[in-house]
Amino acid sequence: MFSRRTFLATSAGAMAVAACRPVEDPPVVGRKIDQIGIQTYTLRDSMQADMPATLAMIKRAGYDYVELNRRDFAEISPQTLIDRVKAAGLYAPSTHLSYDPVRTSTADMVATCKTLGCEYGIIPWMDESQRELEDWKRHARVFNEAGKMFADNGLRLAYHNHQFEFDDLGGGTTAMQVLLENTNPDFVDFQLDIFWAVLGGINLPELFKENPGRFKLSHIKDMKGDPASYRNNPDYADISKSIMVNVGEGNIDFASVFALNDTSGMEYFITEHDALQAPFEASIKTSQDAVRALRF
Repeated sequence: MFSRRTFLATSAGAMAVAACRPVEDPPVVGRKIDQIGIQTYTLRDSMQADMPATLAMIKRAGYDYVELNRRDFAEISPQTLIDRVKAAGLYAPSTHLSYDPVRTSTADMVATCKTLGCEYGIIPWMDESQRELEDWKRHARVFNEAGKMFADNGLRLAYHNHQFEFDDLGGGTTAMQVLLENTNPDFVDFQLDIFWAVLGGINLPELFKENPGRFKLSHIKDMKGDPASYRNNPDYADISKSIMVNVGEGNIDFASVFALNDTSGMEYFITEHDALQAPFEASIKTSQDAVRALRF
């Protein structure tokens, strides 16, 4: 059974990914990530202030593509948005979408993804009022229905985790378990946010082994320090400011995660920082350089 208990590492060896090893211990030379993206939420204020300049900065920092979010096309059309993305020499294989429009206006969200040229529409958040066990069962049904329409139009629907999806809802059942067991792999994929999974103490090799091929996208952001005291902290701003750092400045062993790509199904690799520190261009380049240097 897929549960929090099966996720949690029971020994230092099982926690190899989540416990994180020192960055001084380099990965063995091998495969590398060729195409790297960034979630534009990382630069949300800059995107609102001057989108073309921000996209140009992303390109200068070495990124190949962007993952968009709902803020990006709140005040401009999806067509204008993708025109700006292309003008910067980037592309957008995925975008985050709000849950309610995906549920109630699925056809509109499909059309938006098509205009943006996105392969994936991703639901990144579930409100706290909708996180009980029966809520997650209902969400799974919604994902299947919306996911079928996405699939019928040559697109994919995915769900992005934080740490609360791994909380015990009773009897060892977790929201992630409910979603994985009750969504159709033909219609619904997942975006693994590695930071939040590590914060939740999740045994990622076990997660991948029990759910092969279901984690098509990743969010790559690093962690510095012991996550234990933040594990049950609902203050995301505090967590982001306290222990989230640029990729390569923390302790997460990303190479061990990506060494399992053949099992997880990982195809897209997207950096993100929820509380990016200035200077922004230097920060996002640090993360890009670290991901590009990974070997696994």
